[in-house]
Amino acid sequence: MGEVTPESAGSEIFRSDRNFKVWQYAVGHRRLLLRSSRDMPPDTRIEIYFANVDLMLLRPGYDGLVIRRADVGQCEKVGLDYGVEVKPGRLFLLGADLRSFVVSAPPQWHEDEGTMDDPSWFGPLRGTH
Repeated sequence: MGEVTPESAGSEIFRSDRNFKVWQYAVGHRRLLLRSSRDMPPDTRIEIYFANVDLMLLRPGYDGLVIRRADVGQCEKVGLDYGVEVKPGRLFLLGADLRSFVVSAPPQWHEDEGTMDDPSWFGPLRGTH
């Protein structure tokens, strides 16, 4: 994903119409996991993983999810509003605006046939076996 350029700022990096829940946050390594269950077709589970989380503003769940890279102005606004440094390329919007976001390393995602209680594809996170 790399550096945010004028061409990539605001660009969409993930989109799904599925329902996602905030599944786990591990304080020790600042890891966040969002999950979409496989209880409805297409019978798969999707996990979205954020590492090195510095700041997050989340809803408990999302009915459909779009993740976008923030632009430089949005990074500056979050930095001023929350008193933290937000470097370009580390702010990811969960939706269209700053009402839900994560400041972290670039997110990763994985789709598999695991159940909600199966271990995470991203390794052991407390509470996910």
